This record gives sequence, C-alpha cells and structure tokens, in this order.
Amino acid sequence: MNERRQAAAHVFVADLTQPVLSEEDMYHLSKVLRLRGGEVVSVSDGRGSWRMCQYRQSTILDIEASEIREAPQQSRELTVAFAVTKGDKPDLVVQKLTELGIEHIVHLITERCIVRWDEDKGSKNQIRWQKIAREAAMQSRSVTIPQVHKVFLSLEAFVASRGPNVAFAEPGGQSIDCAISVIVIGPEGGFTHQELALSQQRVSLPGGILRSETAALAAAVLMSQQRVQHG
Repeated sequence: MNERRQAAAHVFVADLTQPVLSEEDMYHLSKVLRLRGGEVVSVSDGRGSWRMCQYRQSTILDIEASEIREAPQQSRELTVAFAVTKGDKPDLVVQKLTELGIEHIVHLITERCIVRWDEDKGSKNQIRWQKIAREAAMQSRSVTIPQVHKVFLSLEAFVASRGPNVAFAEPGGQSIDCAISVIVIGPEGGFTHQELALSQQRVSLPGGILRSETAALAAAVLMSQQRVQHG
C-alpha cells in the first residue's frame, strides 16, 4: 500500500500485462493531475492485482521490470444494502462505502421509501453509481472495485437473493460481530412489520436515530473493524 500511496496517481486498466489507459483516465492524468513523463503510477485490474508503471504521456504505460502483485484476499466479503433516499445522498454513500472497503453495495426500494423507481431508472442509476465507485477506488488507491448491484425494487426480493444471513439495522439489536457480513439499512421511516418478518437478525448502531446515509457508513465501519480484528 505504501508504494501505491507514494505513486503520482492510481488507475484501473483491463490488462495488467499490457496496461492501456482509457481516454477518460488519460485526460485525468494529463490535464487534471498534470503528470509528466516518467512519473510513477500504480495500476490495478480492479480484482486485487496491481503493479507499478511509468507514465509516458500516452495511453500506453511503461511496465519496465515491475512485477504483478496480488493483494491479500479478505476472509469474507461485506455487503451494505440501504434504502434509496432523495437527491444525491446515494452518490455520497457509494463513494464512502468504497473508501471503507465494502465489496458489495446494494440500493433498495422499501415500503416506506419516498423514492419510487422502475427497473429502467434503477438500471441507469446503477451504471452511474458503478462509475462513482470506480472513481472512489482510484482516489483511495484500492486494488478492488466494489460491485454496485442492481436496484432491488423490494426488500423481499433482496432477502430472497441473499438467504437467511441478512441483518437489519434496528434499535435494540445485537452488537455487530464477525458473523455479520450483510446489513440492511432502512429508510428514515423505518421498516414495516412485514419487512421485519423477513429476517430474524437485528443489529444496533451507535448513537440515536441516524439518517439512512449515516447509518450505512456506521455499519460499514463496524463490519470492517470486525473483519480486521477477527478475520
């Protein structure tokens, strides 16, 4: 990680054996960051592999004698699912969950959501959020890009896709421990009784009544801490 932090930039490429920048990344390095030829950049495939390269003011990076390295695999992958809110708050949540190392990000339309989307609008936002996740992973020098899943139009559909090991963030629940890897954050109006019946697992978050976006980040921090401490 120290090498990636010291690099002038960090980018994602499709093939580490022949790293080629996209036009958008090339513009960012040359016009926004104003890199000069010969500066060191780190590159990753977004799936845990990475290497150091030299920038040559072209879309093709110079790999010189650098070797491809693999980041240590996580003991388990973490998922945060949260009810969609109005405005650009979901964008911020995706960005911060990426920075915190969450592997799976899921947006939900629950019974008490103010936002109501159809599949088409959900798909368009999913594409945009995946781009936000990629940009956040570049900024944080991560070698993995989280998967932003399709928008689930009901909580029931999401729970059915994940099985019984889904925990709802609810007051009075248990503390988050190393057994918890999927947490669902409800809307500010909370879950309905019918939704709560979908899973028996409850976890509590610190503080009082949190906004949905705050709760999502708190859950991510606590799960990440448990993974670091206990694997």
